Amino acid sequence: MANNWSPPEGHPISLEKAKRLLAGDLGDVLRKILMDCCVALFWFQRRKDNPTILHNGTVTLVQTPKKLLGITAAHILRKYEKDRREQKIRLQLADCVVDDIFERVIAISDRFDIATFEFDRELLANMCKDMVPLESWPPQPPQEGRGIMLAGFPGKERLEKNKLEADFGLFTALGIARIVNDRQITWAVDREYFLKTQTIKNLSPNYDLGGISGGPLISWFETSNYISYYKLSGIITEANATLETVVASRAECINEDGTIVRGVAFI
Repeated sequence: MANNWSPPEGHPISLEKAKRLLAGDLGDVLRKILMDCCVALFWFQRRKDNPTILHNGTVTLVQTPKKLLGITAAHILRKYEKDRREQKIRLQLADCVVDDIFERVIAISDRFDIATFEFDRELLANMCKDMVPLESWPPQPPQEGRGIMLAGFPGKERLEKNKLEADFGLFTALGIARIVNDRQITWAVDREYFLKTQTIKNLSPNYDLGGISGGPLISWFETSNYISYYKLSGIITEANATLETVVASRAECINEDGTIVRGVAFI
């Protein structure tokens, strides 16, 4: 898609009105949807003197008709697997220690860079965080040039306060899908359309978003009567600071039971 994006013609909400809505209560509602469906995943060395966090990523929670799933990027679990072989480490989801993450894994696809694992209500309660898993199923890809929103936990925003205690700043973005191909969705930072609000700081140039992998990319759709609804479209797998782009793998490869389709070709 070219960078000469313009709003759809004939839409009842003008670009100026959309900006006002997103800078107000509507923007807060959309960010709350993102905040409620994703959680920080991180691991640290199991030592008493200084258990420094080694790496972090993001997990998206989805309630399908069959299972409550945690979904993240495959490379996040591969990195954890490597670190676990080399040293004693412990993994957490928010405030909850999860030592059995690989016993929970349903599928890992290195091709799509997506991994799924089983969640349960007990684990959800133990995270000490109000969560609302995404329930609109099945996933649906966005149209190029139409609205999306995405979120994740950049490692750069991580604040390690005390031993085994850390705060993660949630990155959220509301924008448009720049490129949608048969496997991926790409969002690009577009500073021309940045909103100036008192509560959200603008993204500095070439900001390192490493850590948002595994986060949700959600798309907005409209009926013929302009009634809006949203669906999961992708799982973030790459954030390129130099190019200022975020790439997500299309989530249609995930089945209701958390298995991942092999050799799928999207249209």
